[in-house]
Amino acid sequence: MRLQKPAVENCLRLIPALCIAWLLFSMSCLAQNQRPKVGLVLSGGGAKGIAHVGVLKALEEAGLTPDYITGTSMGSIVGGLYSIGYTADELEELVNSLDWGQMLSNKIPLDKVTFEEKFYYGRYLLDFYYQNKKIKLPQGIIEGQSLMELFSTLTRPVHDITDFNQFPIPFACVGTDIVTGKAVVLNRGSLAGSMRASMAIPSIFTPVKIDDHLLVDGGLVRNMPVQEVLDMGADIVIGVFVSSDLDPEEKLTSAVSILFQSTFISSAFDTREQLAMCDILVEPELEDFSSGSFQSSAEILDKGKEAGQAYLEVFKKLADSLNQFGPGRKVEKPDLESSYIFDRVEIVGNKVIPDEFLLGKMKIKLGDTTSIEHVEQQLEVIFGTQYFEKIWYEILTENENVLRIHVLERPRIQLRFSYHYDSERKGGIVGNITMRNVLLNRSRLIFEADLATNPIVSLDYFKYLGKRQRVAVRYNALFSDQELPTYDSLDNVTSTFDNNYFSTGITLQSTTVQSSTFGGRIEWSSNKLTPKIADGFNRSINKIQYNNTTLSAFHRFDNHNHRYFPTRGIRTNLEISTTISNYGKVVVSDTIVVGDTDGIIQTSNITTLVVQATPIIPLSQRFSLLTKLRLRVSSMESDLLNLSEYDFVGGFIPGPVNSHEYWGMGINEQLLANYFFGKLGLQWEVKRNLFVQGVFNYLDTEYPVKWVYPDADIGSIGSKNRTFSLGALIGYNSPVGPLAVAVAKDHNKSSWKGSLILGFYF
Repeated sequence: MRLQKPAVENCLRLIPALCIAWLLFSMSCLAQNQRPKVGLVLSGGGAKGIAHVGVLKALEEAGLTPDYITGTSMGSIVGGLYSIGYTADELEELVNSLDWGQMLSNKIPLDKVTFEEKFYYGRYLLDFYYQNKKIKLPQGIIEGQSLMELFSTLTRPVHDITDFNQFPIPFACVGTDIVTGKAVVLNRGSLAGSMRASMAIPSIFTPVKIDDHLLVDGGLVRNMPVQEVLDMGADIVIGVFVSSDLDPEEKLTSAVSILFQSTFISSAFDTREQLAMCDILVEPELEDFSSGSFQSSAEILDKGKEAGQAYLEVFKKLADSLNQFGPGRKVEKPDLESSYIFDRVEIVGNKVIPDEFLLGKMKIKLGDTTSIEHVEQQLEVIFGTQYFEKIWYEILTENENVLRIHVLERPRIQLRFSYHYDSERKGGIVGNITMRNVLLNRSRLIFEADLATNPIVSLDYFKYLGKRQRVAVRYNALFSDQELPTYDSLDNVTSTFDNNYFSTGITLQSTTVQSSTFGGRIEWSSNKLTPKIADGFNRSINKIQYNNTTLSAFHRFDNHNHRYFPTRGIRTNLEISTTISNYGKVVVSDTIVVGDTDGIIQTSNITTLVVQATPIIPLSQRFSLLTKLRLRVSSMESDLLNLSEYDFVGGFIPGPVNSHEYWGMGINEQLLANYFFGKLGLQWEVKRNLFVQGVFNYLDTEYPVKWVYPDADIGSIGSKNRTFSLGALIGYNSPVGPLAVAVAKDHNKSSWKGSLILGFYF
């Protein structure tokens, strides 16, 4: 007996036939005095598998509980969670609350990245690894850390149950061994790992290694595992099929469609055979959706509910017949503890990174009570260090309380590339070589070059110290070559200088908190300024050079959720610094003049205080309030050329060294030692990843600087001490990097400024 795609009326007309057939079957079973077993089979189908939840709601409403469940891909996720006691309502709540874009990306939010890695995170278009003397390409686009975090948390009730037949409802799912091409039934081990393997779409998700099998999506060979549920002991099979058969000729209009269809030919023939073995087959109407329609999860869920309701009377009749044999299976989710006293912590999968690194970051004291919240938070911290491709946990309680942490290390050498362009600073190609644990253990070395109109080369070495890695030492060096223009009152460039900047320093900083750090730094820097076009400058000056050594103390915090167009979080910076030596020289023709002769360079010590805060306040799901405050107070005298002691203010995208934005001015238009900057704006996410901003900017060189330091030497902005501007931006977070168009006008200027911004600016 098989029911397929009935409307409600047709379904009701089939009920008598179903009941007669069932009566004959039940009489046979009564003679044997045994209750028939019901198997539930959930197919793969990507996003369309969300419809499974709607059908489960109808089964629950009918009082029909399956005795066995099998699933493939998305069906393995829904079926696996249902088999361990999650109700259909809980699964519906999960579907509606998930950020599917985040779950199915290869990125975690910026606020989950450790502070020492934030500057580099999310800035690259391409990632490769160098291993065994060759470039290693990724096995898939998505490693799936966010998914494994979710699966690890959701499956916690059965972490220590390794036989899926011992679940509240016995369960099995199917993966494909990509080496042999054969189906692999997954019914033992880790449920989280098995679900992740079953849905590993080739080239999209990386394969999963389980025992001797390298597994990908089970839908390649067995998208509808009916035979598997029969092998488990099912007498009656209810199938929910959310995928599709082979496309007809009129839909095969491109090379991609031909290639995709050819991949699933054998699976399609197998699926037809499996569907024929279903006694009741539910097929939700999902023709308007694709396997990637996760943004339509609510609509797909509704289609599942409609299909379930169409079969509700069938399910009720079947439940009533089964109840003649007594009560059915009672399903309860195993009890969950909110905290544990761990006897042991195991690390599984690490080859290069020592256990001590992870144990130090976990901050778990054996014998003391540890909350699950703490475990999951510290695992996020460890993943945020970027030493691992994937990390997840299990809690085993059979003989002793064991926290088992599974890790997949990143290869030690990583190659990263990106690009950037904006109308003000022009474009560049960025190359990055990141080496972890190459020089010393628990260390990271980065060499980066921006091959651009204004090139930058940097070196950054970071080394954790101590058993628990609560502090770190950092050495870095940076060289940049950039043009610095000067402007007249009509915004015309009057002079252009070539500025070679070099800095190097050592920092000692804290690493205990994921989103913040504090510490101290000693730095030596050098500026070499050479006039290129000097219409508004003393033509007799050939070169100006300024060197200084600076001591500073700082505290920084950053929990913005994204690098580009963040929608929540706050970023703060508090820094006080003082120069302990200043040296400058001016080359006039062939004569070198040393010191502050002619008031060109200040050689006395200079103390600077910088306070900055950038809160992004969510107002609703789509709107965020943009704010920014920056106060810079310095003992620097105005109109001198100690370039390291100024901020270059102006432009939409700040430059790499001592630069700050101000929409409505030219790039680096103002050279300011003392000023206050404020920004207030509104950001609207029109649809996913498409943003519109409107902002108000304010710049003041007198107040509140004078309130903090009455003796501050106040510079000017043109002929005034303050100004403001209005601006707007339209931006899109595209797969190839952020794209934006921005315009602004300062109220003291006659013309608008604009910029086209492409790629991974920083």
